[in-house]
Amino acid sequence: MGALGYMKTLETDRLILRDWTLDDIGCDVYDEGTIRFLISARNNYAVVLKESGEVIGTIGINEDAANDPDARNVGVSILEQYRNKGLMSEALTCAIQNIGDITKKLSWLCWVEDKRSQHLAEKLGFRLVNTFYNVKPSGFEQPEDFYYYILEL
Repeated sequence: MGALGYMKTLETDRLILRDWTLDDIGCDVYDEGTIRFLISARNNYAVVLKESGEVIGTIGINEDAANDPDARNVGVSILEQYRNKGLMSEALTCAIQNIGDITKKLSWLCWVEDKRSQHLAEKLGFRLVNTFYNVKPSGFEQPEDFYYYILEL
């Protein structure tokens, strides 16, 4: 499995997927501290609208949440006003097609209540393999239930 590192810039019809930069500070997706962390982590795409250059979301390729050494976990976020437009599906399809040098298996973790994330995972070919109950992630006040999906590349 390849090492995580700077992400190769990718393009779709409507989007550019690229590394986060200091120029992104002030965008609506994250605060300055989070953007600085994403820059240092080097394993996150800024999702940018080609037409306007606006950063509208992020895709992270991180260590697997279930500690599977052969998998990388996909985490996503997109501004509310850009949801349900097919943009994250477009971005993830492109990222997945270009990630074979990093890993051969992707995982997806989402809250049991998050129907949009479940739909997106299933649309992209992820299959539900486990449910984690009463997990308290770092920074959370209450335990949560999560679905764990896998996509073999």
